[in-house]
Amino acid sequence: SRLGDRFSAGSGRATLRETMWCGRGARRGRVEEPEALGTGSVEVEVARQTSEEDGQVPAETWKWFDPRAVGAGREPARATFFAVETPELAKAGAGPKGSTRFLALNGLWKFTWSPRVGSAPRGFERPGFDDRKWGEMPVPGNWELNGHGFPIYTNVQYCFHAKPPMIKYRGKDPRYNPVGSYRRMFKPPACWFQQHLEVFLHIGAVCCGCKVWLNGVQLGFSTDSKLPTEFKLTPHLSRGKNILAVEVLCWNASSYLEDQDAWWLGGITRDVYLFARPPLHIRDIKVCAGADCLLKLDAELCISGAALLAGEALHCELFPRGSESDPEKRVCSFDVPVVGRSQEVATASGEFLCKDVSLWNAEQPSLYTLVVASPETSAGVAEAIALAVGFRTIEIAHSRVMLNGRELTIRGVNRVEHDAVKGHVVSREAMIADIKMMKAHNFNAVRCAHYPNDPFWYMLCDEYGLYVVDEANIESHGIGFLPEHTLANDEAWGEAHMARAQRMVQRDRNHPCILFWSLGNEAGNGINMYRTYMWMKRQDPTRIVQYENARLEPLWSSDKVETIDMNTDVYCPMYPSPAKLRAYAELHEGSSCERPLVMCEYMHAQGNSVGGFRQYWDEIDSYGILQGGFIWDWMDQGLASQANGKDIWAYGGDFGPSDTPSDYNFCINGLVQPDRTPSPALQEVKKVLQPLAFKAVDLSEGRIAVCNRYTFQSLENLDFTWSVLADGIEVQGGALPSRLDSSPGVWQEVTIALPRMSCDFEYHLLVMAHVRTDSGLEQAGQEVAWEQWQLEVGHNAAETRADAPLDQPPPSPLAQELSSQVVVTAGPLVATVELSSGLLSGLKYHGLELMSTPL
Repeated sequence: SRLGDRFSAGSGRATLRETMWCGRGARRGRVEEPEALGTGSVEVEVARQTSEEDGQVPAETWKWFDPRAVGAGREPARATFFAVETPELAKAGAGPKGSTRFLALNGLWKFTWSPRVGSAPRGFERPGFDDRKWGEMPVPGNWELNGHGFPIYTNVQYCFHAKPPMIKYRGKDPRYNPVGSYRRMFKPPACWFQQHLEVFLHIGAVCCGCKVWLNGVQLGFSTDSKLPTEFKLTPHLSRGKNILAVEVLCWNASSYLEDQDAWWLGGITRDVYLFARPPLHIRDIKVCAGADCLLKLDAELCISGAALLAGEALHCELFPRGSESDPEKRVCSFDVPVVGRSQEVATASGEFLCKDVSLWNAEQPSLYTLVVASPETSAGVAEAIALAVGFRTIEIAHSRVMLNGRELTIRGVNRVEHDAVKGHVVSREAMIADIKMMKAHNFNAVRCAHYPNDPFWYMLCDEYGLYVVDEANIESHGIGFLPEHTLANDEAWGEAHMARAQRMVQRDRNHPCILFWSLGNEAGNGINMYRTYMWMKRQDPTRIVQYENARLEPLWSSDKVETIDMNTDVYCPMYPSPAKLRAYAELHEGSSCERPLVMCEYMHAQGNSVGGFRQYWDEIDSYGILQGGFIWDWMDQGLASQANGKDIWAYGGDFGPSDTPSDYNFCINGLVQPDRTPSPALQEVKKVLQPLAFKAVDLSEGRIAVCNRYTFQSLENLDFTWSVLADGIEVQGGALPSRLDSSPGVWQEVTIALPRMSCDFEYHLLVMAHVRTDSGLEQAGQEVAWEQWQLEVGHNAAETRADAPLDQPPPSPLAQELSSQVVVTAGPLVATVELSSGLLSGLKYHGLELMSTPL
């Protein structure tokens, strides 16, 4: 049978009638056994697609177009950490750069680019291959921004024809599918051999699939362009010179799950390095720290046949962040026994009740450092790791998202990893700039749209305080959402869905900032999503799982409340109207068993938008079951380019030949420009999201009230000032006479002694809140919130128009001719006319300039 028949609705695809779990799992239908994938058919199709001009395709290429081939030879996924030699180094925060067990491979690699599958140089992985005529490519780096190929931007549509699992480019050359070939020589440190260390390769991210060789021996292959892949090098590692070769294919079957609203760019996009571990080492570790102050630890150890002595244990110490070197400040220490499971694997599990620890939240991100030391080998070699720990509990109780027992409000934004110059390569400095701006504009949450981010991003969110939705790298928007079409309901794609969800959770589960897992974005729904949801809930019951497509209707509606399916813990609609929010709230506000609503996307910030933002928050502030959402999105995805001799932010259609697929400027929809210049909409967002509410109690007497709308912190670290402005000019002001230090949710009233006012001016009272002292990324004096009211001129006016003589003549104008101007003054009005042009260049009233350009 033809390949297309293998993936028809009747062969291996779960149907709504047979398998969908309706509502909240009331029933489950029969699941058909999938027909075996016809590998021979895949091979025939690949060969026919690529061999017309290029000849026979190597057999190892065929796996790229098998949706079940998600990876081979790579190490199992694990949590993010780096093991150093001693507990002392771990306590000192040495990290990779302070360890002899780390070798960075970032930098320029030998590189050649080929436009089609099968056209890459044969045998390039061999150590003796002559690469002297090759060019170079920065690692990390995108090919298209370093002289090879061209950037492609699409939103819903793929840049290739949507006929999974095959790739056929939508431009004039259907076989266009670039391949990048990399080579890098390295010499491992001699001490790695002397200490009999195991050596591993870490590739942080590669788009969108790679094969890896060491000294001519193939180690394996990997897919998923937003998660790391690691390979064990030890069996094939040589003393002295080694040759590492990597082949990267731009698009393969896995690309059908990476149809995000973003640029299609190829290359190795995150750090590449080697690391070494002793034969007995901590392969993976899971830490759970709840609001009950109970610290739980589960670890898996590789023992490589080493004999475990009786009483072997992991030694653990917990310190407040920044106090790791002070034994007096140690919170606790405890040992977790190591139990052998086989000649290769051991485990360690334990828990400890920690006293007097502060809980983590985005407003007060209290972190601790857990230092875990492994037992020594017979040669006296050991290791230690340092993990950031935040004590907190996220749950849904009585139809509310609760953090540490308090109802949470999500003031969030979607963030795409993007750099205007480097594309998908985002520096640590840029990440810090993003989180600093987000915090300064009153965001408390970020959705990683739509894939796992660089691990450093989560470390920043842990440290500085942002709630995170961590999203699996799954989007198949271009296939459609109907159950007979979507890959989410096709069991041939089940392993690909599951692997992406599992590896994300296994990498990121130790970060306290992550409150929500997401199954993906705009990828339909069906048996594959049900299974990933169940796996997440079983493996990590401490977090909330969300998925926007978990609905029975194929398409979302801006106005109608959808029928929510079983595989989401919250109702997370996309682009609902304020009326839809109100309709859901009116249905379920009084319920204790319905899902809380958190919008995964709203307020599409393209062009002159975000004008209706206040209406959304009027609804959110009125109903407890409405708990916020995430704006789309943070940054314009423009790329730095030039046109007509000018610097521009380029978008889809600005690159490549005329047949390049494109959705044009739909990638320009952020709150900040590609260089982080704020758009006007960002100020509107900051004002609406401010964590304080103000109201006028009696302005004639200067009485106002302020409500603390934080969830956890008081107002003790805020300074409040007031000022009265006459026609925009401050005439009096100062600090509020009463210090505001109210707890969350509490209103506090204060009285301001207003000055006497004249009827000749329009007066406003402005009250502002600023950060008092430096804290994290917040600097003293940074504006947090403000409110302004117009003042009515009453009995305290210095003079009212009713008291002024009716026959008083207007002030006589006085003209003064200067060298280039004539200045005419009439009382508070001053006009300036340019002699050379006759233009009115200035018009001031009571010192306030009323003109922006000459008239």
